[in-house]
Amino acid sequence: MYMYIETSLPRRQGDKAYFISPRYDAAPNGKCFKFWYHMYGRHIGKLNIYVKAGPALGAMVWNETGNQGNFWLHGKAPVKISTRFQVGNQRD
Repeated sequence: MYMYIETSLPRRQGDKAYFISPRYDAAPNGKCFKFWYHMYGRHIGKLNIYVKAGPALGAMVWNETGNQGNFWLHGKAPVKISTRFQVGNQRD
């Protein structure tokens, strides 16, 4: 799955972006959700990654806040769940 969210103009401070992955098979022995992220600038907010097994988001498995520099970083979120699941971020 590929996703790119641009946060420069015309975006404004306080705007939010949301994503949800396709459904994945259960991972009772654990899996690693790997992704790249770029959080640069003085008004950068936060990125939270959650596991979703039902209608609501479940446990947070990864998060980052604020300016992380002007380069792409590799994120890894551990997932251990006994049912089919999705990965997404929180809607405030």
